[in-house]
Amino acid sequence: MEYRALYNKYRPQRFDEVVGQDHVVRTLAHEIVENKVAHAYLFAGPRGTGKTTSARLLAKALNCTNRGDDDEPCNECASCIGITEGTSLDVIELDAASHNKVEDIREIRVNVGTVAAAGGAHRIYILDEAHMLSRAAGNALLKTLEEPPEHVIFVLATTEPYKLLDTIRSRSQRFDFHPVPVEVLLDHLADISQREDFEPEPGGLAMVATHANGSVRDAMSLLEQVAALGGGRVEAESVARALGLADRDAFGQLAAAIADQDAPAALGLVSRLSAGGADLRRFVADALGFFRGIFLAQYAPNLEEVADESLDVMDEWRRYAPVLATGDVLRAIDLLGEALLHLRQGREERLVVELALLRLTRPETALDAASLDARIGRLENQVRTLGGSASRAAAPAAAAPTAPPAAAESGTAASSAAPTSTPDQPDPEAPFESGAEEPPSLPLTEGTPAAPVAPLVDLDLATFEAAWPAIVAQVRDRAGPRRHALLKEAEPVAVESGRVICEVPGHLPFHLEQLRADAELNAVVASLATEVLGGTITLEYRSADGTAPAVGATPEIEPETRAPTKDELLEGDEAAVGEDPEDLIADLLGGEVISD
Repeated sequence: MEYRALYNKYRPQRFDEVVGQDHVVRTLAHEIVENKVAHAYLFAGPRGTGKTTSARLLAKALNCTNRGDDDEPCNECASCIGITEGTSLDVIELDAASHNKVEDIREIRVNVGTVAAAGGAHRIYILDEAHMLSRAAGNALLKTLEEPPEHVIFVLATTEPYKLLDTIRSRSQRFDFHPVPVEVLLDHLADISQREDFEPEPGGLAMVATHANGSVRDAMSLLEQVAALGGGRVEAESVARALGLADRDAFGQLAAAIADQDAPAALGLVSRLSAGGADLRRFVADALGFFRGIFLAQYAPNLEEVADESLDVMDEWRRYAPVLATGDVLRAIDLLGEALLHLRQGREERLVVELALLRLTRPETALDAASLDARIGRLENQVRTLGGSASRAAAPAAAAPTAPPAAAESGTAASSAAPTSTPDQPDPEAPFESGAEEPPSLPLTEGTPAAPVAPLVDLDLATFEAAWPAIVAQVRDRAGPRRHALLKEAEPVAVESGRVICEVPGHLPFHLEQLRADAELNAVVASLATEVLGGTITLEYRSADGTAPAVGATPEIEPETRAPTKDELLEGDEAAVGEDPEDLIADLLGGEVISD
C-alpha cells in the first residue's frame, strides 16, 4: 500500500475526532440536527487547525444517507466515501490563490444553479485561502454568496480574514479556529505515536507540541520527521537536530550570564550554538519566549492560567524568575525582539545576536533609558545588601546622639557630609535604611534623638564608580548647571574608609579651586551619596598631578598669588576692550570659565 503522510492518514472523519475545536464542531452538529444550516460559512484561523477538514465534515454530514443516532456521518455510504476520496461531484474544492479572477467566479455562478448529483443532496463549494480573491472577484461573488440556490452552501476558509471584503464577511457565518493548546496536542501526539509503534520520550513529544505553535498538521509532520530520524524513537535531541534548536540548557546559561554580567560567557554561548549548527534566528525567537515566561512567572502567580506551556517548562520559568531582575528581563525582551527584526531583514545573523547579547550583559554599552534603569536597579540591590549589613553593624551606636566619627574627626561635616540630626532637632527626613526594620509610626517627641547614618567604611571604588554617574546627574537639579559642569570634571580614583578622593585634570585649576571651596556643593554630593549608597562619605579633591588638600579644606590663596577677579581684569586691562571677557579670563587663568 502506498505510504501516506500522518496528517492525511489520521485526518478526522467524524466531528468528535477534530482536535481542539469543540466550539466549532458542536455548533455545526447542532445546526445540522436542527436543520438550521447557513448558506455561507467563513472559517478563519491559523494553518493546520482543521478549517478544511471541518468543511468536509460539514459536507459529509449534510449528504450522508445513513447518519447515526449521534448525527455523525457513517463514512460507509457512497457519498461519504466519495467525499473522503475526493471524488464526490457535490463537493467542489477550489484554491482561491489560483482561482482568484473574475472569470473563475463567473464559472462558479454558471454552475451553481445545476442540480446536485444525488437526489436531495447539497452542493458545497469550499474556497481555500479565500483572502487571495481579487477585489473584482470578491465583488463578483457577492450576489451569489448572499442568495445562492437552496441546495448550495459556500464555505470560505482563510488564515487572514481581515483581507476579505467587509461585504463578504457580513454575508457569512463566521467561525474562528484557535491554536490547539499544548496539553491537548501532546495527548493527541501520544495517541498517534502509540498507533504507529513509535517510542516517544515525554521531553521529545513536549518539544514537538511546543514548536508546532498550535498547528495539528505541523505537529504531525514534525513527529513523522523526528521518528524517521531517530529510527522510531522520538527524543528531545532528535527534535533539536531536526529543527536546528538550541538545547534547553542554553537558555539557562544565557539567563545566568545576564544575571552575572558575564559577556564572555554569553559570546561563548553564541559560538557554541553556531558551531553546533543551531539556527540562530530560531534561538533568538525561543529566547524571547523563555524571557516572556520568566516575566509571567514574576508577575503572575496563576501561571498555569495565563501561559500555554507544559508543566516542566513553567517550572523552569519559576526557577529563573528570582535570579533575574525585572528590568533585565524586560530589556532582554526588547533587545531580542529588535534583533529578531534585524535577522528577518537578512542581516549578518551571528553579528546581530552577539551585539544583542553584549548589550544585555554589559548595560554600560547601551545608552537607552532601559539600560540605565537596569544598572541603577543592580546598584540598588547591591546597596540593600551592603546597607543591611551596615545597619546591623551600626545598631549599637544608633541610640547615641553624637555625630558620625568620620565627620567628627574631619571637623568639616557641614561641607563634606550630609547634615545629621541633633537631639534637640530631630530630622524627620533622615533616610531610612532599606535593610533595617521599619520604625514605629509614633511621632517623635521633643528631645528624641534620630539615628545617625553610619559612614560607609566598607565602600569600595568599584561600587562608588558605578554610582558616581547617577550622583553627578542629580547635581544639576539640586545644585544648578554651573556646579554640575564643575563636578563633571572630577573623577573618583580612590576610596579609603568612607573617604572618597576625586581627581581634577591639572589644566583646570579653576575647577579644582571651586570644588574645594564650594561647601554647599560638597554637602549636596554627600547627601546624594547617602541616598544612593545608604551611608555617609567625605570628599576631597586633588589635581591629577598629585597635589592633595586636607579633607574638605578650603585652600588658602596668598595675596600676591591670588587670581584677579573678572571685574578687576575688565577694569585694569584696556586691551581687553572688544574681546570676549570670558575668553580673556580663561587665557589668564589657564582654564575654563563657566558662567552661571
